[in-house]
Amino acid sequence: MTGGNESCTAGPTSMSYLTCLTYILEEWTGVEDIGDYLSYAFYILWLLFPLVVVFVLPGVIVILFYISILLLHIYKRKNEIKEAYSHDVWIGAREMLATLWDGHGRIWHGYELHGIEKIPQGPGLVVFYHGATPVDYIYFSARLHIMKKRRCSVVADHFVFRLPG
Repeated sequence: MTGGNESCTAGPTSMSYLTCLTYILEEWTGVEDIGDYLSYAFYILWLLFPLVVVFVLPGVIVILFYISILLLHIYKRKNEIKEAYSHDVWIGAREMLATLWDGHGRIWHGYELHGIEKIPQGPGLVVFYHGATPVDYIYFSARLHIMKKRRCSVVADHFVFRLPG
């Protein structure tokens, strides 16, 4: 077995990094032909990769919902005393969540908002398609809050309000 100071290139023949890693794993585990087992594991990983990708996005969105709720709960507990003396204590919470969701939309989906200058100063109506989840509304309202410091209310069917969360 190779010692702590030895490398795989120190012997009479040099070997690649993966060959060296396989050699070390074979000696460490005592399993002969561990490369066959690793190639089978990589094949299964490659085979199940599309299935994993399908569940990663909804999982990240659900985790972000729970993180948002947790951050709001912590923010509320931290600022209970300030609420009696401040006009609106939730301004900082809105900024924090808008930054969180805007960062997720930009990094994960490359979300951009074009034509925001066409939104009137007074009331306006924005009609959009929300798909299976209302995540694009969340991205829109976060970006609108960051760029214009405006809040956007939503009009939705009764079905949307029956969804948990």
